[in-house]
Amino acid sequence: MPVAVLSGLTQNHLTPAPNALHLLILNLMPNRAVTERQFTRLFEAIGRPVALTFCLPATHRLRHDAAALLAAYRTFAQVRAQHFDGLIITGAPLDRMPFDAVDFWPELRELMTWRRTHVTGSVFICWGADAAGALEGTFTGERLTTKINGVYTTDGLTMPQSRYFRIPPAAVRRGRILASGPGLGVTALADDATHSLYLAGHLEYLTGTLRAEFYRDLTRDAQTRPPAHYLDTDLQPHNHWAQDAVRVYTTWLNSLTEALS
Repeated sequence: MPVAVLSGLTQNHLTPAPNALHLLILNLMPNRAVTERQFTRLFEAIGRPVALTFCLPATHRLRHDAAALLAAYRTFAQVRAQHFDGLIITGAPLDRMPFDAVDFWPELRELMTWRRTHVTGSVFICWGADAAGALEGTFTGERLTTKINGVYTTDGLTMPQSRYFRIPPAAVRRGRILASGPGLGVTALADDATHSLYLAGHLEYLTGTLRAEFYRDLTRDAQTRPPAHYLDTDLQPHNHWAQDAVRVYTTWLNSLTEALS
């Protein structure tokens, strides 16, 4: 089933189905076109009609292709009058920075307040989860000096991880811990009070995404270790999380439908 993308760099602009769920994706990943493809393919695999609107913080200083991005994407200011069925805030390569050093932090704080009255449910991913947890007071993440990098299974949930933070179970102030593991911390948390799902990893990743990140990191540090539980002896990646990605996001979409009925 085609996914209607209402704004974005690489996708066709389609007319959404009458019963489509309208999702706003705040895309903070460095390669935004890749992230668009990841979510488009994920929702195509689920087979539910959705309309995706990709968004950027207006206060973020864009280093590359700023004019093209601003032409293709919405900003928060441009969508704040709208209501959405769901909100997704992606990860970002910011987890070694203090929150108040992030240029769009005040705008993100405003968006998190706005979503309480304009969005039915939210998914926060990787740094987006860490940031949302701090802003909402749901938990306090722990900074790490060594990257958690690989594909890990915790409490039956398999998910790629690529992060410099951890959510200690003892640091969770509210919500239900859905999955956690030694050394990894909480990998999935649901807060029913705010209709929020926090994912420490990246279920949306395509098969080769972690490998591409590994080769990128190798150019910066020759001692970079390969992602755990992911590459075979020929350095070929294996996708063990696709079914869980469909399962988790299907459950989330169903929860939006139930909340709206």
